[in-house]
Amino acid sequence: MATDQSMNKFGKLDDLHNEASVEQFFVNRLLADLGYSDSEIKPKLSMQELSINRGRSQARWRPDYGVMVGGSLRWIVEAKGTDESLDEWVGQAASYCFELNRTARPGDSKVEYFLLTNGITTRLYRWDSDQPVLEAHWHDFADTSYTYMSLRDVVSREALAREEPREEVDLRDRFVFRRLPVSELNAHFAWVHRQIWKRESLSYTAAFMEFVKVIFLKLWSDRRALALGGARTLTDGSVSVPADDVYFSKRWIESREEDAPNPLDAILFKQRIDDFEVEIANKNKRRIFSPGEKINLSAETLKAITARLENIDLHSMDEDLNGRMFETFLNSTLRGKDLGQYFTPRSVVKLATGLANLRVTHNHVDRVLDACCGTGGFLIEALADMWHTIDNNTAYSDIDREKLKHRVANEAVIGVDIARDPALARIARINMYLHGDGGSRIFQLDALDKRARVSENDDLELRQEKRQFLDLVQAGQVPDRDTGRRPGVADVVLTNPPFAKQYERKTPSDNALLDEYELAFNTEGGGRSAIASVSSMDLFFERYYDLLGDGGRLISIVDDGILGGDSHRRLRQWMRDKWIIEGVISLPGDAFQRSQARVKTSILIMRKKIRPDETQPDVFMYYCSAVGIDDSPRQRTLPIDAINRANATAEVATVTALFRQFADGNLDDTSWVVPASAIAERMDVKAVMPQLEAREIGWVEAGFEPVLVGDLIDNVLADTNSTSRVFNAETTDLPEVTYLRVRYDGFCEAGETVSVDDLPRGRYTIVRAGDIVVSHINAIHGAIALVPEELDGSIVTSEFTVAHSLSDTHPYVVWAMLRSPEARADMLLRSTGIGRTRVNWAIIKQLSVPRPPADVAERILTALLDADESERTAARQRAHARASVANDLQLATPMAQTIISAFKPPR
Repeated sequence: MATDQSMNKFGKLDDLHNEASVEQFFVNRLLADLGYSDSEIKPKLSMQELSINRGRSQARWRPDYGVMVGGSLRWIVEAKGTDESLDEWVGQAASYCFELNRTARPGDSKVEYFLLTNGITTRLYRWDSDQPVLEAHWHDFADTSYTYMSLRDVVSREALAREEPREEVDLRDRFVFRRLPVSELNAHFAWVHRQIWKRESLSYTAAFMEFVKVIFLKLWSDRRALALGGARTLTDGSVSVPADDVYFSKRWIESREEDAPNPLDAILFKQRIDDFEVEIANKNKRRIFSPGEKINLSAETLKAITARLENIDLHSMDEDLNGRMFETFLNSTLRGKDLGQYFTPRSVVKLATGLANLRVTHNHVDRVLDACCGTGGFLIEALADMWHTIDNNTAYSDIDREKLKHRVANEAVIGVDIARDPALARIARINMYLHGDGGSRIFQLDALDKRARVSENDDLELRQEKRQFLDLVQAGQVPDRDTGRRPGVADVVLTNPPFAKQYERKTPSDNALLDEYELAFNTEGGGRSAIASVSSMDLFFERYYDLLGDGGRLISIVDDGILGGDSHRRLRQWMRDKWIIEGVISLPGDAFQRSQARVKTSILIMRKKIRPDETQPDVFMYYCSAVGIDDSPRQRTLPIDAINRANATAEVATVTALFRQFADGNLDDTSWVVPASAIAERMDVKAVMPQLEAREIGWVEAGFEPVLVGDLIDNVLADTNSTSRVFNAETTDLPEVTYLRVRYDGFCEAGETVSVDDLPRGRYTIVRAGDIVVSHINAIHGAIALVPEELDGSIVTSEFTVAHSLSDTHPYVVWAMLRSPEARADMLLRSTGIGRTRVNWAIIKQLSVPRPPADVAERILTALLDADESERTAARQRAHARASVANDLQLATPMAQTIISAFKPPR
């Protein structure tokens, strides 16, 4: 999409001058883009010259183009120079169309439109009208422009060639909402947010909040217009409504500019604020906007944004009912850690909700809680999921469905969030409001504060809100008369709690909060001592245990460090004591790439024990490779994105189905099930589930001998003859050294050359040609290299293993095997780290690989050496070509070299 006003999809405005250039560089390209072939475009000389009215006189005239469909002339085009007025040619074009239609034979298709353009301005008219139905400017001719889409809807070849009756859309009296693919929506929303951020000089967060207000108004206006009864679905799936019913439009703004200079804010948004205040006073809704709040954007900015968004159909943009509409377009706009952190990837939310298998019947509706709900993504997905269940139950009448949906929206979805800048609870309320609920159970407070303490800065509404939440919690502690169970606040928790926040005893407010938590005290050995610092993740587990009813379920995103790290052994034991572990779903390392979070995560599924003596049954485990990867941090859409979305969708369906079969006791594929004894220490999928030896069976059956890598190569540190290759800055007499860089593609290169005096403290190893160098941190990404002759004598830090050959197998062949998917997968599974795994020699030497037969090893080595020679040949040829440029064309003069040296900017 072009953002430069002088550019469009056909070229540069500067290319247009006279009528000929407008035809060549604009009209010809426009007609081709509208789908017309050369044979369907009649040039001026082949058009019939007719006698038309020209003021009070008559004149002979013909247009520049006639456009044919199915052998019939359907519309005409008149092109003018960029400095010519189009108004002077309306009468002639209309008169020409009239004469053509008047003299047409019975049954012939009539000429429906005429188009006038000088390149800068383009107008489309009906044949019998002197008022344009559409006006476009040069920059409007882009694939994502609604103006151009409207033009295509009317006069493209596809539109005019439809056999079925095509509903006429009078663009003056009707307003058309069009559904766009996600990629185009993303681009539009990003443009809007960028305009707010840049035009108004707001911080990124402040721009985001203004964006929320604008989108809220857009959604409210569209929903109102579509509900008034005048909507009609067009043949292309678009929806048209009476233009007067649409308030979020340039037309409405311009009609009210005499009443207020910025009517979208001063009239429309103000009215919404006033309406909300009445609802809040009547205790029907919680606050979304502050009293008297305004849209803090200029009239110019608001009008530009309205023009950009007015025709987008947001009301039906998500095929999952209305499920993730608000979350989807907010997600598409926000990039980076500062705001992207507030959103859990959509496919992860869908998977977690599917695993929850929420129940909704006349007799029972699951209450769903997220006590760190952000903008409400989990809650909206839960709402959509339960509504979907209701809609699919054929036993319900329409009245039954309405009652159940109302109950779900207003009683069964509960959210809490502490954030104030931006106030995410309010955004969640907007989200819920736009899906049929006023956010009556979305609370702005710290869910970890069991007493919901009142701050001196809290206004009256916030104090009342905290009191209402405490009342809700206390009511959940009253046992049921029949079962004796405590109902709690919720039956199911769907959540992604913050991982990294620490609560410190040295902070008085934190200390008071920690005193309320069992996990904030060490009780080993019969004593009870306060723990100095506790993570928010630990505290949320205990808080959810309190808030859930007996037998309630927790489905939570969790840092894998909690599942397998040594520092969380105590928490895991507490989990085993209090909960039944039902499942662990490992997520890909890049699942949270948008928020720039480099934490390996999983979905943990637990059920609160009904009795303390309940025994732990088998556990479902699965490792995902696609979920979350579909949520790219890039703004630009690439073809791989559609593939990633399809893969994530398929994986969500697969895992959900398998887990439900497991929960029902009828899962046939037991490879996804581990015994209770397997989680006695660690709970992470990588450590508990995979069987590392399974692949060796296939090698033996194929006739290969499994061998340990340690039998093929050895660490130079273990070789007494190589001790001279290990040094530190204090013990070496080398004047300077060159670092060796090991790349992900398996090759190495010379790094920075530094004086030994500048070397940081530590151990270094000198590498020799033929050595295999393995990066401890990036080996799983392929950072394993064979040192070439020209890099002999370079050095690596202690973060690398340097190995030399022990066997007849050439080190180049060993290098290739170490970089194979099997070996790297083995490294991952054997490494004990959580998240960013580290590979060391102890792991490398235990890797099992098939010993290559001599003939296979020879073929591999020959192929690798041939590839090296080809690369050297290519390098020589490139060097020769560069020399020819420099010498034969005299493009490397001493003066040029001097200028580069003198004025070259710093690296």
